[in-house]
Order: sequence, then C-alpha cells, then structure tokens
Amino acid sequence: MTRLLVSVRDQSEARAALDGGAGVIDVKEPRHGSLGAASRETIAAVLREVDGLRPVSAALGELIDADRQFVASLPEGLAFAKLGLAACAALDDWQARWRRMIEALPHSIAPVAVAYADHQLARSPAPLDVLAASAATQCKLLLVDTFDKTRGGLLDQMAFKQLDELIVAARAQGMQIVLAGSLDASAIAKVAALAPDFIAVRGAACEQGRTSTISPRRVRALAELLSQRCEPEGKAESISAADCCEWTSRSR
Repeated sequence: MTRLLVSVRDQSEARAALDGGAGVIDVKEPRHGSLGAASRETIAAVLREVDGLRPVSAALGELIDADRQFVASLPEGLAFAKLGLAACAALDDWQARWRRMIEALPHSIAPVAVAYADHQLARSPAPLDVLAASAATQCKLLLVDTFDKTRGGLLDQMAFKQLDELIVAARAQGMQIVLAGSLDASAIAKVAALAPDFIAVRGAACEQGRTSTISPRRVRALAELLSQRCEPEGKAESISAADCCEWTSRSR
C-alpha cells in the first residue's frame, strides 16, 4: 500500500494534514528550498500536535549547509530525517561528509537518502551514485525528488522508464521508496503504478501553491485518489506510528 506523506510548515498545518487523512507528516519550510529545514521548536510543536497518531519526518536542508549540532539535537519522536546533496557532486569527500552527518542523528531517527531527479541543476550526485553510497549509511529509504520547483515536476526531470529502473535497483538493496517533486493528481496517478512505499506532496495539498496553506480538503482528495489507485475496491490500508517505529528500529 502506497502511503500519502504531506509536508507541513507548522503545527496548524500538521492538524490540517491529519484531518485530511495523511499517512505520514513531514516537517519542512518550503520558503527555504526543496528540503528547507524548519526550526527545532517547530519540529517539536508538530510532534506534540501529531501526538503519535502518525509517523513524523523532517527535512534538514542540504548537507553542504547542515549544522551537526542541530542534527544531533533533533527532538525525540521523529521517525525519519533527510538531507539533500545539492552542490556536493564536486566534492571528493561528499560520501564521507554525508556518512558523518547521518551518524550524528539520534539513534531512533532513520536516515533517508535523497536523489534529485534534476541532479545536474542541483549539482548533486547522480541518483545511481546516491544509491550506491547509501549502502554505507544505513539508509533504508530513498527519496526521489526535484531540487528546482520552478522547472516542472518529477516526470519532467526523469523519464518514467529511468525512474522505474532506479526503483528496481533501490529495492534490490532492500530500500523503501518515496516519490516527490511537484506531483499533482495526474502525476500521482502515473507514479502510483510504480508502487512506491510513499508519495510525498506539498504544493498539491495547499490552497494556492507550495508556499500557501495546507488544505484538509485537498489532502483528503489526494488520499482518496491514492487509495483508489492502490486498492481497486477502495479498501485503504492504514498506517500507525507503531508500524513506523517498528520499521525504524529494524533499519538502524
């Protein structure tokens, strides 16, 4: 069953995403980029609002700008955390830097590998290079996203066949798959055929674009669309925080 992940910027948006039926709540600040990090206080407030009803993840920005102390002091209760690799392709030691930052995460938080479909624009390692490096980082999730949100969605930046091949390679490494990148209802219907573990949205769940406010109505419509695509008879599978915590404990 593919689960709907909704990225929220604060406590009130977390409530809206929950009310709309999101399966996973992700915390980020969309004004700060594709994986813009929210403050530690905002992450803690979202965790209090969700109160264990759903798993919570957090975007931590780009590795090249990351603060090890911030990463190490993330609040208890997060299930996942992700760091982008923009501007790292030119660094000879990006794999070592990435591994050290992941090692700074609190032990209960599972790291997510991030591959940008528009990696040339992002100046990040190519998706297959990220996948190869993830074997040394304990990453059991691969997020495929877009870095530049002004240049179209995931399928504008990566051919469907190429995306399918990347997913097959990731699954061969025992990884779960998260697909994101300005996915609207039409794109979600297409990529759902690849059976990712999660489909992540921000803009499609907002009233008027990714920097506006999360709409419970829009979240509900996306959750229903995903349910219909994954369960032809409309029998959606639910996800609990306990399910996610069990997976996380196995992954670290």
